[in-house]
This record gives sequence, C-alpha cells and structure tokens, in this order.
Amino acid sequence: MSRTCLLSLAALLGGLLSSVAHARVEGDAIAGKPFGVARVTFTSTDAGGPIDESQVLLYERDSRVHYPAVTGTGLGRALGQLLDGGGNQGAASVTVTFLFQGDTPLKINLYTPQRLEFTLPVTADDGKLHTRLLSGWWKDYSQQALRLEEAGDHPQLVQTYLTSMLAQRLRVDALPAEPAARPPREGRPERPLLGKLRTKVGDLLRDQPRDVRDPAVPRTQASLELLLGMERLRNEALRETMMARGNSGETIQFPIPKALNWPELPVPVLAKDIPVEPLALHVPQECFYVRFDKFSNYLWLNKLMEDYGGDISSMITLRGYIPPLNKRAREQLALEQNALAEIFGNQVIADVALIGRDTYVNEGAAIGMLFQARNDLFANDITAQRKRALQREKANGSAAETVKIAGHDVSFISTPDNRLRSFHAVDGKFHLVTTSRSMVERFYEAGEGKDSLGQSEEFRFARSQMPLKRDDTIFVYMSSKFFQGLLSPQYQTELSRRMKSVTDIEALTLARLAAHGENAPAETIEELIDGSFLPKGFGRRPDGSGPIIAGDRILDSRRGARGTFIPVPDVELKGLTESEQILHTELAQAYIHDWKQLDPLMISLRRFALDKPGQERLVIDGTIAPFDESKYGTFASILGPPTTEMITPAPGDVINLQASVRGGLLFPSVQPSTMFLGVQDMVPLSDLPPKGLLQTLQLIRSTPGYLGGWPKPGFLDALPLGLGGTPDEYGFSKMLFGLWRRQGNGFSVLSFDPQLLADVTPNLRPVEAAEPAQVRLHVSDLSQSKFAAWINATWFQRAVETVAGNNRLLHSLNQQLHVPLEECRGVAEDLLDARLRCTLGGDYAVTELPGGGKYWQSTAAPKSGEWMPENYTAPLLEWFRGVDASLIKLDDKVLAHVELDMQRKPAAAGELPKFEIPSIDVFNLFGGGQKALQPKEKKDDPKKPAAEELPPPLPPVPRDARPKTREF
Repeated sequence: MSRTCLLSLAALLGGLLSSVAHARVEGDAIAGKPFGVARVTFTSTDAGGPIDESQVLLYERDSRVHYPAVTGTGLGRALGQLLDGGGNQGAASVTVTFLFQGDTPLKINLYTPQRLEFTLPVTADDGKLHTRLLSGWWKDYSQQALRLEEAGDHPQLVQTYLTSMLAQRLRVDALPAEPAARPPREGRPERPLLGKLRTKVGDLLRDQPRDVRDPAVPRTQASLELLLGMERLRNEALRETMMARGNSGETIQFPIPKALNWPELPVPVLAKDIPVEPLALHVPQECFYVRFDKFSNYLWLNKLMEDYGGDISSMITLRGYIPPLNKRAREQLALEQNALAEIFGNQVIADVALIGRDTYVNEGAAIGMLFQARNDLFANDITAQRKRALQREKANGSAAETVKIAGHDVSFISTPDNRLRSFHAVDGKFHLVTTSRSMVERFYEAGEGKDSLGQSEEFRFARSQMPLKRDDTIFVYMSSKFFQGLLSPQYQTELSRRMKSVTDIEALTLARLAAHGENAPAETIEELIDGSFLPKGFGRRPDGSGPIIAGDRILDSRRGARGTFIPVPDVELKGLTESEQILHTELAQAYIHDWKQLDPLMISLRRFALDKPGQERLVIDGTIAPFDESKYGTFASILGPPTTEMITPAPGDVINLQASVRGGLLFPSVQPSTMFLGVQDMVPLSDLPPKGLLQTLQLIRSTPGYLGGWPKPGFLDALPLGLGGTPDEYGFSKMLFGLWRRQGNGFSVLSFDPQLLADVTPNLRPVEAAEPAQVRLHVSDLSQSKFAAWINATWFQRAVETVAGNNRLLHSLNQQLHVPLEECRGVAEDLLDARLRCTLGGDYAVTELPGGGKYWQSTAAPKSGEWMPENYTAPLLEWFRGVDASLIKLDDKVLAHVELDMQRKPAAAGELPKFEIPSIDVFNLFGGGQKALQPKEKKDDPKKPAAEELPPPLPPVPRDARPKTREF
C-alpha cells in the first residue's frame, strides 16, 4: 500500500518551495534482509520544474541507501525523447527505487539539483510488499543499466559488475527478457534490402562454428574479436566471472598443440639483387616491422601523437578516454625522448624500427625498438637512460641484472609489477631494446641468418614492390608469419587467459568498492566472497594464476600488473584445458578450411611540405600482396570490377565518393554499376541539434548531398524507400520520408532536396578516368567551406554526448558505490586504465549548482540555453585540409593510394623537404600525382579507333518545372 511522507521544508535551499506549504513525496520503505527496499516519487512541482534524471542524486545521512534506480515518467517527455531527443523535455515526475540497510527511518537528501530533504519511515514486511517492491526495483535497475550502457562511451564495467553481482546475491534474473518479436501486419510493405540482407547473412554464417559464449557469433569472428580486444568480449567475460560460469573447475589435461600448418605463400620468382636494408636482416620474420629509416622520422611521428594526447585516433574520433599507450611503452622500455636526441639523433643512429610480436600495449606487449648505431655514443646514451629509469622506479622495487640469452650477456632491468621491463641486447652495431625475452632469443638467431625477415622471399617481394629508393618516411610490413603467430595456440590460449585475468582484476577492484560502500569487510578475497561481492571459486584458474591484493594495487600472480603483463611469447604454457582444446581444434579447422593462407600487409608513408606555413602532405600507399580473395569472398564480392569510367563530380562538390559495386554473393541479381555520393558546399538547411529520431532524420535531410547509380540503379532499387510515384516528364518522383529521385539516361539519383537534384544532375556524366580503380574519393579543404557548419554541429553534439557519458560514469561511482564525489575521477581512470578526456576541450571539475547539488561537469560545457559556442571548431577541421584516395583490387594484390593534406600545430611544424610530385611506380594510381577523380586527357590519335561514346547527362530542368523545395 502506498504511503505519503510529508517533506521536511526547513532544509530546502534556494526557496524552491517557499510558496508551497505542503509539498509531498510519495514513498514506501520496507525492511528486509540483506536489504530493505524503498520507492519514492516526486513531481516537477516539488523540484521547481521538469527534472533531468541524470541530475538526480540521492543521499542518506548515515549512508544506508544503496544501488538507486532513477526513472522518469510522463508521456510528453517520452515522446520528446523519441522525436527530438528530449533536450528540453524534463520528466514530469521521477520515481527512485533503492535498497537500504537497517529498520530505522531514512533521513533523505535528494538533489535535482534543488535540494529535497525528508524523512522516510521504515515499516516491517507483511510478506508480499517487500517482494513486489524488490521486483520493481530490479526492473528499474536493470533498465537503467541498459540505458547507461547504450549511452556510454567506455567499457560498461560498473553496470556489468553490479547487475551480475546483485542478480546472484539477490537471486534475480540478471538478463532482461528479450522483447517479443513484432508480428507481421497485413499490408506492411516488404523491405527487400533489409530482408534479403538478413536472410543472406544468416545463410552464409549458419554453418560456421559458433562461439560458446554467444551462439550467434561464428568462432572465427570471436577469435578475431579476441585479437582486437573488443569490448563485447570483455563485458561478457566479466559477466561470466560474476555469474560463476568460468572454467575455474577445469584442469590442465592436454598438451600444447603444434602450430597450424599454413601453406607457403605463392611468391613470384625474384631477382637475387633486390636491395634490402641491413636492419631487416636482424628482425625475426614473425615480428611486425615499422621502419623509420632516420631517427628524425621517428621523432616526427612521436610529436604527432603528442599533439593529440598520445592517441592519433583522437584526430578524428571523440572517444571519452585515452589509454596512455605511447607513454607506457616508453617507460616500460626505459627509452627517453629528450632535446639531445632530437638534435643529434641522426648523427648517432643510422636506422631505427619498431618491431614486435603483437601490439597489445594496453595489456602488455611484446615489442621493442631496434637500432642500427653509427658509433659508441648510442650505447653510452642507452646505458645512461637505463640507470635513470632504475633510479625513477627505485620505490617500486627496480632491479638490474645481466642474464644469459642465446649465449649472450643481456642487460635486464625490471620491477616486480613489470611497469619497468626492458632487455637490452647488442649484436655488433645493432641494438634491441625490448620487453620480451623470447624476442631477444630470436634477435640473435635472425642475426645469424635463421628465419630473418630480410631474408624471407615475401619480404624481398615487398621490397621489389616498395623499393628502398622511394625513401619512405615510414615503412610498415606485417608478414604472413606475424599473422600466423597471432593465431597460434600460444597466442589464442594466452590471450583468452589474459582477458580473464583482466576481468578478474576489474571484478576484484569493483567488489572492494562495493564492499566499502556497504561498510563490509574488504581486506581479502575470502571476505569479499563471504559477503557475496564475488562468486565462490573466484580467482581460481586452471593455470594456477589468480588476482592478489598488494596494498592498494591488484596484480595477477603470474602476469604482473594490468597494463604491463608479461608478454605473451614469454608466458610458459604447460597445457590446455578441455574447453581450450575443443576451441583450438575447431578454430584450426575453420582457419585452414576458410582462410587457407594469411596475406602480408605493407604500408608506406612519405611526407612533404606544402606552400602554406605548417601544412604538409602525407602520401600513403598500402598493399596486400600476395592476395587471396577466398577468405574475403562474402564481402569482397560486393566490390565490382576495376573500371576506367567515372562520374564527373558536380560543380560545388566538397565530398565525392565513387565505387564500382555489384550484388556479389549477397545479392547475385544486382548487376555491376557505379555508385556515387556527393556533398555540395552549401549551408545546411537546418541548424537544429542532431538528437532524437526526428532531428536525426532532419539532420540527414538537411545535408546538401545526393546519392546515385549508373548505368543501372543497382543497390538503389533494393533500398526500402519504395512507394514512389510515376516519374514526371523530367524524371522526378517523390518517395518516402521526403526523398526525391531523378532518373534517365541510365542515371538514378536520390536527394532530399529537389532543387539540388535539379542543379547537379545535368552536370553528372560518365567519362574515362585517368587510371582504373574501384573506389575513388575526393574531399576538399572543409575548414573554409560552408559545409563546415554541418560538421561543427555534428561533432559538437557528439562531444556533448561523450562528456555526458563520462559525467554519468563519475556520478554512478558516487551513487552506486559510495565513492566520494571528489575521488570519482581517480577511481574511474584507474578502472579504465586510461585518462578521461573532455571532448569539448575543457576539463572535468566538481561544480555546485544553484540549489546546493554538486555535480561533475565540463569546464567547457555550453552555458544554459546555449546550443553551440560561436567559436567552436570540430577537431577534424583544425588539421584536415583535404584528401584524395583510390583503391584497386587486381588478381593477386590490393593497392590503395592516399594523399592527405594536414595542418600541423604551430609548435610541431618543422623543416620538411620541399614538396614535389614523387615517383610512385606501380602505386601511382593517379598518374603522376593527379587526383582521384581526374578525367583522362583526350589526345587525338588517328591510328586508334574512336572509343565508344558515353551517354549524355540528364537535361537541365527549367526553373518553373522543378519540384517545390521541401520544408523543415
């Protein structure tokens, strides 16, 4: 039965309810074990206006309230969230359900951010009400977790742990019921593309081995996700751990299988005198190889990373956190970057490369820097750097020793947690500084001529395609042996165990926080298991390892600290469990049957100065060769044949993308055609923030773009956009959602703006391209374009959402785990093993809002009532100055060429070689530096027969015959 509690008005701040003598909060609180459960509901009248659930904070005087769930109600608000994102639509009323300890009245302080203070009486359970309230709390709590997961920009560790722990502890179902499938409705129009895509993909994947965690995921896909460290697997592993579904009961029963017997790559016969750099002769062929040639090139890349917080991806993405990968690797290897190195580096170092067995710097990578020294000054500098590293890490137990590896004395400095783990091996003038003992062994073997990268036929083939004379700034080579190593039993087994180790550390960290929040014992794992914060059997792994508490840190007993685990090749595997053996057998069969071979990848980058100060051009060539299409067949088949025909971009296009496509294995009936996408340099017709269903649709409609196909509609006819009328005399017809189509002369072009459609279509015509390709892209300098307004609005909204996600994470630590508000950022960054990033360009700070509530906010957040600051510039527009790109797939290789113009930050711009068109040989897809969408120059040749005349463009449309422009 619902009860009503009279608000205690004396403590209300700001005079919010000064004119309301009897503001009321409806609520119930029923005592119980291990928790009582309560529910309170208040309205916008009580809070002085519409309520934003993200600003509802609940506290109890004696910290007896736990695990609150906040749910807003109101039909108008629900519709507002669906249609326009609910930016100004607060909840009409809010219900907060929560658990609590004890049986005395609860002294509640609730902020919206206005303060509501009241006392909630606690009554005994009548046998039914507690169960009913608990069920309602769990429904609200699990739905809140789902909302946070969908809106979050980071691994959902807190929600995954809490829902799993509480489900086990309170014996409720941890997974929400799947919504029932919507029954077919008579007369519902068929959506051919979506339906066929769903059917085809299902047919193609049905017979593949499935991952045991998720039967819908093929084993090979799950294996690749493991290699890529996908968050889905981490969340699933954490959930499995908390639900006691792991392999803690298994034992090592099977020996380590042999590596897969991959077939040799079919490399063509090569000349014996292909130049290969000496450095490559000391690289194990199973290592990736990133050669910088000059030390100054390495410094250039390092500075570029530092310009963007150590994460190059942040130049484009708006991720809410940045792992300290570059800094961590340098500190672990004990390699410094100082002014002396920048000045004298090229005089001391003849060649330099980054090599490794993997790139798992976030957990602990097997990587190293390989140097070719010019003189003894380099060895002296390395020795001095290592001494300084030992001194810096003295408090963490740093130690130095000389170890014998492959008959050589090797310097090894380390700390017990592996934050410092650095081998320095010397072979003549070649020096390897690495985290991996295994790599040191192979370094010496390679130097003696055993399985070195430089001697392998596939690398010599790579050098025949990208010769040394190109003078690349950076050259990247990933051999077939490198990819084979990642799919070996050693890597697949240890990566899986690593992931479980990481999730155990995360679970233990969160369990300690939860126990502290409930004032429960949390000094040992046994205490946490007894308190049901961890499942029984937690931390017992078949390989004998497990998490240990070392003061305020949590380590893996075998691998060290998270982020600096022992490299995978250095971990001794003694055998496999039954489930690991089954998984390996199925993966081996799938890889050999479906993939057959692994293709090497090579990438080169050259850097040139442009005329404008601080601008430079990066010329990037990428090649997969030799190339076997069979493993990519399902999706590569959609790529049409190379074509020498292209569609002329319309005047005013700032973005133009063209691709040769066909139905392939998914849609065999779709014939080859050229699809093209253009975006005009126009101010978007809507400045509404892109949020919510209607506003997102309006954002798309406001984009001044067009999408077309030639000489057949191709995929356009399969899009679920039918119900269009008969074309008028100029080929116009109107379709769903206000979309317009114009067709004729083999063209089919779509746009939301019929005026734009009428303007651009007469300028679209097929012409012969300068070079054959399957994909062509041109993007102009967007920083000075009218279209920049659209980009700024899109990036800003994404930045606001990212900041809001981080704020929600910080508040959830406070509300769910009782972490003091000021300490939440440190705890969050420790959990994520990363630095929280304010994507608005400011920082995070605790701010007291009018009404008394304290909240984490961005210092750069827009002011109340402000949509976007006038001076806001999307990060992309700060550096991007244009790109031309092309891709072509030949019989035995895939070639990609990119020319990217960028603006460096003032302090980072250094001296560069004067720009001139380089000689790119077979990789010059554009013919002497021409752009991606450059038509071929016409030259009259009387001996050559006339080429087939291509069809004309669509005719111009008289102004008075054009369809009316759509309204917003």
